Amino acid sequence: MTRADVARMAGVSTAVVSYVVNDGPRPVAAATAVRVREAMELLGYRPNANARALRLGRTFTLGLVMADALNPFYAEYTSELVKAADARGWRLLIADSREDEADEAAIVEEFVARQVDGLLFASSFARFERSRTLQAAGIPTVLIDCPGPVPGRRTVGTNAGGAAESLVTHLVEHGRRRIGLIVGDHGFGNPDPRERGWRRALRSAGLADGPIIRVPFSREGGYTGGHALLDQDPGIDAVFASNDLQGVGLVLALHERGVRIPLDVAVVTFDGTKESEFCWPPLTVARQRLPELAAAAIALMDTPDLASGTHVQLEADLILRESCGCTAETIQHPRVDVVTRPSRLTQPPA
Repeated sequence: MTRADVARMAGVSTAVVSYVVNDGPRPVAAATAVRVREAMELLGYRPNANARALRLGRTFTLGLVMADALNPFYAEYTSELVKAADARGWRLLIADSREDEADEAAIVEEFVARQVDGLLFASSFARFERSRTLQAAGIPTVLIDCPGPVPGRRTVGTNAGGAAESLVTHLVEHGRRRIGLIVGDHGFGNPDPRERGWRRALRSAGLADGPIIRVPFSREGGYTGGHALLDQDPGIDAVFASNDLQGVGLVLALHERGVRIPLDVAVVTFDGTKESEFCWPPLTVARQRLPELAAAAIALMDTPDLASGTHVQLEADLILRESCGCTAETIQHPRVDVVTRPSRLTQPPA
């Protein structure tokens, strides 16, 4: 069935059918639009997306290249990006590079071939620039979950260093003096801004650096890192893990070693995914503002590309739960969402 068939059944011109399908550029009377849509339904007419893209010069699709689709943080971020894109009339095509350079290059090639209107990257922040296809296409790109500005690029990220400093300062306020760090071993700046924030907080408090373990951003990494920290420094009384997955693995390692959380060792993490809330004990976190970050990333697609680039940075929110020793009755903090459960247990029930 063609647009002409729809026009004949609805008793209108093909131009009017086009206005209804494309929601413009000219207005159509409500009764006429209903008649056109009924004709489309009866005839089983489906607009040709390729023809529409050729006519308008846009496909109204964006490509999202992820590094790890299994990470709950990226899953939640993707959900917010889908909502933000939908609000602006875009659809997302999503692919996972699995942190493989060859896979990422192939994904970029395919997205460009599909004529996406823009690309979002939640993967490496530099290597994709070597793609000649991407350079030749001249489509806008936005780097999300980016630790800082990248010259000539549109970037969005959280003040991870400031968030880490706030978390560690909070531990110091709890009287913790030997605070270790489990941080990722690649991919988020060198040094990682969370490591810099951890050091700033310790030095501001006049404390020596605690032990550092560098492991993958995974549950397994946090688990291995937790055992390594205890072996390296049995006297630690708190640990900051650089993401929730590491924090969850760390908690399991501490439980296995008979360490009471938070009585013996307090735990805090960065990201604030749902996973952190349903850990035992629930984790105190610096939560990234994913709805706002996603909205900013999608908005950058509509902004002129500046030669110097532009970076949108948001602050994280401190969410207090049992893993640091907080309760709603004992802690008051500005701009803090205090979350507790009515329980005195610090270990999983037998």
